[in-house]
Amino acid sequence: MLDHGQDQASGLRRSMNAAGGRLLPVAGAGEHPGFVSRLAQSLADGGLRVALVSDFDLEIMQLASGRHRNGLMARHTLQLGPDLRLLDSVCEQVDLTLVAVDDRRLVRGLNLPVSEAVVLAGAGPEAIATAYARIKAMVGFGSVREVCTLFERGSSTASALSGHERLAQAASRFLGIDLAFGGTAPAASVPGGYRRLADDLADWACKRSLGRASCLSH
Repeated sequence: MLDHGQDQASGLRRSMNAAGGRLLPVAGAGEHPGFVSRLAQSLADGGLRVALVSDFDLEIMQLASGRHRNGLMARHTLQLGPDLRLLDSVCEQVDLTLVAVDDRRLVRGLNLPVSEAVVLAGAGPEAIATAYARIKAMVGFGSVREVCTLFERGSSTASALSGHERLAQAASRFLGIDLAFGGTAPAASVPGGYRRLADDLADWACKRSLGRASCLSH
C-alpha cells in the first residue's frame, strides 16, 4: 500500500502535461459494475482531474448520482461520435481518461494511442480465461504492451495473486507483454479502500508514463 496521495497526483500530472491527458482503457467493466466509477471517484479524491468514458449506462449514472467532485467528469461514448472521434477534446481537459467499453467494441478494436491498459477480473478459472481474452483483444488491436490487473471484491489476496500469476505467464508467453498486479477491490466496510487502490493505480500509470523506477522525484 502506498501513502503518497497528492504526490502521486502531482507526479502523474507532471508526466502528462507535455503531451496532454493520458488514456487508460479498462476492460471488464460490464462484468464488474461499479468498479470503474469508484476508481474514478477515488482518483479524483486524490487530486487528479479524471474523465470516465463508457458505454455502460450504470457507470455513468453512478457518477452522476454521487457527490460532486471537482475535476471529475463522465461522458457516454454516444456523446463522442463514431469511433470516439471527440475523445481528444475530453483528454485535453483532464489528467487521466478511463475508457471502459463492452467486449463487442473491445474486440473490434478501440484504435487508441495507448501502451498501457487495465483489466478487471475474477479469480476463478472461467473468469481468468475471460480476462485473458480481453487482454489479447486489446493487444491485438493496438500498441498495448503493459497491463495492470485488478480483481473483484470477494477474491482473496491469495486467489487473486494466483489468478494474476496464471494470466501473467500466459500473457508473457503468448502475447509478449508484462502484467502488473494492482490488487483486489476492497470490502465495503474497509474505509478508504478504493482510495488506496486508486493511489496504487496512479503510481503504476505514472511510472509507465515516465519510464523509470519512480515518478515522485522532480
